[in-house]
Amino acid sequence: MRSAFVAFALCFSSITLALPLKDYDWRLTDVASKGLTKEDLFSRMDRQFIKTKSSICSNRAHMWANDFKRRHGLDTGKIFLFYTQKKSDLSLRTWWYHVSPVVNENGAIWVLDAGFPGWIKNPLSPQDWLQKFSNSTNCKELQASETDLIELIFKGQTFPHQTAYGTYDCYYKFVPHTLWTPEIVAMNLLGRDASGRPVRVERPDIDSNELYQACMEATTGKIGWALGAAKKQCREYVGFVD
Repeated sequence: MRSAFVAFALCFSSITLALPLKDYDWRLTDVASKGLTKEDLFSRMDRQFIKTKSSICSNRAHMWANDFKRRHGLDTGKIFLFYTQKKSDLSLRTWWYHVSPVVNENGAIWVLDAGFPGWIKNPLSPQDWLQKFSNSTNCKELQASETDLIELIFKGQTFPHQTAYGTYDCYYKFVPHTLWTPEIVAMNLLGRDASGRPVRVERPDIDSNELYQACMEATTGKIGWALGAAKKQCREYVGFVD
């Protein structure tokens, strides 16, 4: 798996060390070029407005990515982890995926997963993050050309443990920070939806309506959602004008 990370091509300049993402016209800003460190960003991630204990990972990751862009002008990414039907791992069987923001510091990718403050207390390398959440390093990076694997995302279920590509305990994909959910990732890569209908999903910037929905779901519980408790705050967060 390590070779997959080494395979990231580096784009050098005299000022920054930007990292292009495979399969995307997207580069991760070197946080050092902004006078920041991965530790700075991790410590400042919102854990108050965003409810880490009750929110869905894709919603809080989307808000944190938006904060990185809005506050610091950073183009960041996300790492999506897709679980398989590995029988030996029963602890996370209620999950079929997990996602967290990633940043580039001096040409290296780091995962900033602030959703588990009592367990994860600092940035992690992608390898360590995958190990923590899958209990394995036998993970395969999804390629845009592997359309049969990407189509499995539409099912919203764990991947098969064994496929035509081999036997793996998990799959993962680095994506631009503008992509919100697994389904959007799949539609963006395939150019079609789950029914096969052609769709054009382009996200050069975070979609305001998606961000608003992510905020509503990440900042309030079920009762609060029903009562519209976070509506005013989320409209202000996104920048909607009443």
